[in-house]
Amino acid sequence: MIADTVCVIFGIYALAAGAGMVIEPARAGRLLAAFENSPEVAYVTGAFMFFLGAGVLAFTDGFSTVTQGISTFIAAIMVVESLLLLAWPKLIFALGRWMMPEDDHVRGFGLVTMAFGLVITVLGTI
Repeated sequence: MIADTVCVIFGIYALAAGAGMVIEPARAGRLLAAFENSPEVAYVTGAFMFFLGAGVLAFTDGFSTVTQGISTFIAAIMVVESLLLLAWPKLIFALGRWMMPEDDHVRGFGLVTMAFGLVITVLGTI
């Protein structure tokens, strides 16, 4: 039950984030630049992400069902990404710049993110 809810929540988030990338791709670059120029915001975001991801991981760790496996994997990625954001943010920023060098790439990632969000939302509701 918790894993299903986590999938629905993350799925809706992914749908909204992906739609934002498709509608206004330049915002992704501005957001990344804002993180790079404000280490305080990046640190607080990393700390918040860590506790959120660790909390989700504490409740959903396991791979007994598809939704439990997806929610465990997403939470584990959140924990790793947040720790990197706290300890070595330049790596996260460089990866972001490499993955989204121009608006067409951002739109493509947005479409993939929306598809992923739709799939896990549906899986969490059935």
